[in-house]
Amino acid sequence: MISTKVLGWFAKARRDLPWREEPRDPYRVWISEVMLQQTRVEVVVPYYERFLRRFPTLAPLAEAPLDDVLALWSGLGYYARARNLHRAARAAGDALPRTSAALRELPGFGPYTAAAVASLAFGEQVPLVDGNVARVLARLYALEGDARAQAWPIAAKLLPKSRAGTFNEALMELGATVCTPRAPACPRCPLRSECALRTRRLDPARYPAPKAKPLRPLLAWRALALTRKDGAILLERRPAGALFAHLWDLPKEKPAGIRIHGAPVPRGNVEQTLTHREVRVEVQAARASGVPASTEARWVLPEGLAALGLSSLARKSLRQAGILTPQGPSRTLRAP
Repeated sequence: MISTKVLGWFAKARRDLPWREEPRDPYRVWISEVMLQQTRVEVVVPYYERFLRRFPTLAPLAEAPLDDVLALWSGLGYYARARNLHRAARAAGDALPRTSAALRELPGFGPYTAAAVASLAFGEQVPLVDGNVARVLARLYALEGDARAQAWPIAAKLLPKSRAGTFNEALMELGATVCTPRAPACPRCPLRSECALRTRRLDPARYPAPKAKPLRPLLAWRALALTRKDGAILLERRPAGALFAHLWDLPKEKPAGIRIHGAPVPRGNVEQTLTHREVRVEVQAARASGVPASTEARWVLPEGLAALGLSSLARKSLRQAGILTPQGPSRTLRAP
């Protein structure tokens, strides 16, 4: 039986991860599942631990300003996750709902996240399908076409009675550590005798079917690294609905109330590939003074940057301007 083999393997092979501590805490399960979306475990662990030190339960997260949440998320990417996490914490009240259907009513809870929290934390008998599970089932049954859509009903049929959470986690673990996208460790797989790819001598690299790579439009803009005499850098909050919404970044244009001294000097370009677009930023630097007219712009000393939500792209721009180094704030700013 597939579930028996997977559960037996998982009992011996499961990784010791901080969010797997028993008894399972629904809030911690939720935080980990959101962070793990499209992000590797080894990247998530330090973010998860820092986040829980600052927001150990639902209430502190709900009460915190969004800026504090984004600051702790800085560098983890996919910032809509952090914004939805904050919105959901405020909408949830005293506790997270106990069923996947009720969880789906909260911001950011799609089918997978709702099923993960409901099954892992509350023991609800519901299946879940993420990229790892879809890959395991696509190979196990040689699924053609949209493997993720086909995997949901299959996963539901495989659920062992009263052990949905453990089985769901075991399937995800199998995909993450054995049935990997490239070079899967088939000899170590507990399902190798049931695998359709093995019996039909099919290439695992073809399953699931690769998606067509999206055409990524290029977005390009100028970023002004405006520094004050005392070394403070001028930052501007990205507006709602924009790329990197609510995060802080170098302004594209001179904010009202600011005076630039001399022509801005090019410092070079920074580039980043995002899921749906390519971004190129030309960084220019200049000395400036004045008080920004908008509360959405502020002067920040280099040592204060860690308290703000900054995207990886913003950090690259700050490094290009000499404001940040890989080790932290620059002590000697390059004069324009």
